[in-house]
Amino acid sequence: MDRLGTCMDALRVLARSNDPDRAVLVERHIDAYLTTETVSVWQALEWLCKAIRDEQAEGREGENWSVAKGYIRSVLHGLA
Repeated sequence: MDRLGTCMDALRVLARSNDPDRAVLVERHIDAYLTTETVSVWQALEWLCKAIRDEQAEGREGENWSVAKGYIRSVLHGLA
């Protein structure tokens, strides 16, 4: 499976989770994806953002993508 798909599988589970460590787990999965992807960090973040937008468009009940989106924003801010 591709790296983005693996990351999104994990993030999808966490988007439905109420785990108190969810933020840390989201960050770890995103960081792992960014450090193993062979393209630029900017390109990898763009793909990740699009994948999350697509997931949100599905409108599945009980999913909360705010933690992942917030962390991606902070990574982008750090790169700017």
